[in-house]
Amino acid sequence: MTLGVLLVLLGGGVLLLVLLGGGGGGAGATQPIKIEQYTTPEGLVEVLVTVSDEVNVPKTAGGAQTVAFECVDPKGEVVLRSQQTWPLLSDGDPPAPHVHQPASPEELRRLAECRFPETTPRLEGRVGLAR
Repeated sequence: MTLGVLLVLLGGGVLLLVLLGGGGGGAGATQPIKIEQYTTPEGLVEVLVTVSDEVNVPKTAGGAQTVAFECVDPKGEVVLRSQQTWPLLSDGDPPAPHVHQPASPEELRRLAECRFPETTPRLEGRVGLAR
């Protein structure tokens, strides 16, 4: 294999990585979805789901006015499921499209990942803790 062919193959691999979402993520990169356990000022713990403005458009939901939202445990079993209005409302400081999903303490203990399974692209991510 010549160096030119190797560089073309490596360049294609990098391009493929970027197209599949594995590239980027550097400083200033926007993630399409962020899922956190959040404690309200009243002391309630909930799931806070924030999506980027770029994906918070009717096209992402195929024009549907509501979409399913679900969270699963490490085994992939659904722990929490609801319907959410789409696009998500944008408020807060700074404004960001998001939803507050109530969850019981037992549900919160079991959560591993959450997703909007009916969106294109499919918006999903691991649950983290709000800072």
